[in-house]
Amino acid sequence: MLSITSKREYQSIYRDNVKTEGNLFVFLKKKILEDYFAVGIVVSKKVGNAVIRNKVKRRVRAFLREHEGLHPTGVEMVIIAKSDAGSAIWQKIKDELIQLFENIK
Repeated sequence: MLSITSKREYQSIYRDNVKTEGNLFVFLKKKILEDYFAVGIVVSKKVGNAVIRNKVKRRVRAFLREHEGLHPTGVEMVIIAKSDAGSAIWQKIKDELIQLFENIK
């Protein structure tokens, strides 16, 4: 799993994507020819203060590490947290991420 870090990579995914939306997260997926999985996590100030935003990012990264089998190959993806993600419990976050990953395969 690779991380998306540059502005150019994010803009590329924002331009050409397939959107999958849940109650807590939005997935923007872009197919690529290479055989790897790259992800970027976006948590805006609407979610909460810096502590809450970092908590949401840590939880998403932990989920991605625990569930490597769900990662599709040949995909670059941006995971955008909605405002309710900051107050959601861990189990609810895991359940939604599992559901969204199963829907994009």
